[in-house]
Amino acid sequence: MRVLVTGASGFVGGWLTRALTDAGHEVLAPEGLDVTHGHDVVDALTELAPDAVAHLAAVAFAPDASSDPGLAFETTIGGTINVFEAVRQMPRPSAVLVTGSSEVYGAPGPEELPLRETAPVRPRTAYALSKAAQESVALAYAAREGLRVCVTRSFNHAGPGQRPVFVVPALAERVRAAARGEAASIPTGNLDVRRDLTDVRDVADGYRRLLEALLDGTVPAGGLVINVCSGRAVAIRAVLEELCRLAGVEPVVTVDPGLVRPDDAPEIRGDATRIERLLGWRATTPLATTLSDVWASVAGSAEVGPEREVEVGDHR
Repeated sequence: MRVLVTGASGFVGGWLTRALTDAGHEVLAPEGLDVTHGHDVVDALTELAPDAVAHLAAVAFAPDASSDPGLAFETTIGGTINVFEAVRQMPRPSAVLVTGSSEVYGAPGPEELPLRETAPVRPRTAYALSKAAQESVALAYAAREGLRVCVTRSFNHAGPGQRPVFVVPALAERVRAAARGEAASIPTGNLDVRRDLTDVRDVADGYRRLLEALLDGTVPAGGLVINVCSGRAVAIRAVLEELCRLAGVEPVVTVDPGLVRPDDAPEIRGDATRIERLLGWRATTPLATTLSDVWASVAGSAEVGPEREVEVGDHR
């Protein structure tokens, strides 16, 4: 199949491009395509006529969305509207995968775990609101136009090439500074929160399979919401300890109040039953492998995959 990927130059976009190419699919990534420019999106889809669109372009970092919600809404919501308007006008409309976020669930209580797709949507931040609205746009177009659409609620993921504003590479960078003697301790936030963390390569594989399922009819027309997650939660403290073990340093920690989020849910964990039953997909990469590869890329000891800066693209 021929897949147009928006946000292809981003973190997940790079890994998805690799996953699609390795599976024999053709990736279309128009250089400089800005999804906030509706006419450009229409022109790109009309000219290239892809079988499917993987829509990853968005403001992907929650603090960026909070600092400039107008840009987040224009990019994430307006860009999604532009993509669907372009798809709607195609002689043979493409199937569309929209990569959303588990942030739409808000801060669940322990009794709500694991989070299923039927759980309430309670966005609390500008980022989460932009993703919830994006999801609504996609499902509205799917229902109204009878389009083949899947929207993911993707939980935290990590891997080589992720910007160090996200928790795993941020910790790896701080551990590297400690290992080099550039810092006496490692500044952290709340290390006891637990998060559902998946390797980005598993996520890309899941997206590839969802695109294939949209085209072969496994995912019916009309719109589907699906969690992409490991179904397991890990304490951030365990992530830091493993990175320190890899670096050969003792985890001397200093809690930085600026990194502590007092309203953080103690645990966020998804239910992967729907995607497992639909596709047979599971997150299979051990956390130790993910962290080893992140450490290798940060420490400069290996080339393990796409090293991409991301400004727009999905996510976390």
